Amino acid sequence: MSKNTPERREARKQRAAEALRQKQAEERRRRIVAIVSVVAAVVVIVGGLTWWQSSRDTSGKVADTVPSIASGSGASDGTPAELDGYGIFIGDADAPSTVTVYEDLQCPACANLEAQLGQPLAAAVDAGKVRLEYRMISFLDRASTNEYSSRALNAALAVLDTAGVDAFRAFHDDLYAHQPEEGGAGFTDDELVDRAVAAGATESEVRPQVEGKVYEQWIKNATDQMSKDGYNSTPTILIDGKESDPQALADLVQGS
Repeated sequence: MSKNTPERREARKQRAAEALRQKQAEERRRRIVAIVSVVAAVVVIVGGLTWWQSSRDTSGKVADTVPSIASGSGASDGTPAELDGYGIFIGDADAPSTVTVYEDLQCPACANLEAQLGQPLAAAVDAGKVRLEYRMISFLDRASTNEYSSRALNAALAVLDTAGVDAFRAFHDDLYAHQPEEGGAGFTDDELVDRAVAAGATESEVRPQVEGKVYEQWIKNATDQMSKDGYNSTPTILIDGKESDPQALADLVQGS
């Protein structure tokens, strides 16, 4: 009869740990395959809609109202943030990597990417490993009966402008977690305001911006700029300025 020596127990422990690592790696690969499949499935549709949107002439039209980040309302954990042009930057400017994500709040592939990698990406930002640039655009108004895409983005910018980074991130994540189905009605203005307040905004401050669609022209210009930048689908991911895919992003924020 073989003896249950400490060496044998340690060997079994190591084999079990290795099996667990392999299982976790396989599960991560499976999730990424699912993300890539969804992204690939919508690229053709999204590309056509992007061309429809960017073909509208918005040149020469300057936005009357430009979003900002509420004064003195940096992230509660000290994570820095700024708005530069059409980019909403969150994280340390000296972080080793910068991740840029072009996204539409009505885009199903964007919601899927957020569901799979949103939390590890946020953790990497908060840990100072990644600086995240949101390039939020709107071209999927035709995918709803009440122009949800542009209205939702306008509301997100209103939250950023009146309540700051923490509230914006919470609102952004909530809208993706409860994304309306394409082809129907998105949230009403009242529902957007309620969700904004739940995320940390003040109703009296955010409601006028939501109901007035005060960032409408800025959103059109941001969307047009995406086309000028040479990108025609969402989500589009750039890592340090180079177009990448969800697998590369997963490797960056989770490790291979």
